[in-house]
Amino acid sequence: MAKYSGKPTSVAVAQDVIFSRLTNLSELQDRISTLPDEVKQRMGTVHFPSPDTLAFTAPGVGEMLFRVAQATAPSQVKFVCETGMMPIYVVVDITPDGDEASKVAASIEAEIPMMVRPLVGPKLQEAADKFGEMFGSLNA
Repeated sequence: MAKYSGKPTSVAVAQDVIFSRLTNLSELQDRISTLPDEVKQRMGTVHFPSPDTLAFTAPGVGEMLFRVAQATAPSQVKFVCETGMMPIYVVVDITPDGDEASKVAASIEAEIPMMVRPLVGPKLQEAADKFGEMFGSLNA
């Protein structure tokens, strides 16, 4: 399985609060409307069809639907892609950064054939960075 790790994002929110928000996504839908337009544009078409599911449209792929598959309180939430041809997981690690702050880092784990990795790998790395940024923006 290939793993692409995104850059950590600092968030001025406690670790347990972020964990709670990522395991019950319903609150995050409301937070999108309060974000600046430039942040919303970078996030694209993110929406939350149910409390444990997030969806967005990926260029050239279409809508991707991720469901919470595993949660290890208060440090990690793992999402599994419900759409697509190969297993893809987004793992969000939350580490404390003081009493009322955290670092959020997303990584993507995918079963990609070795021959295709040079073509797909850079896009997955970019996606891992964007996931971390998105989760950081939604929890700020």
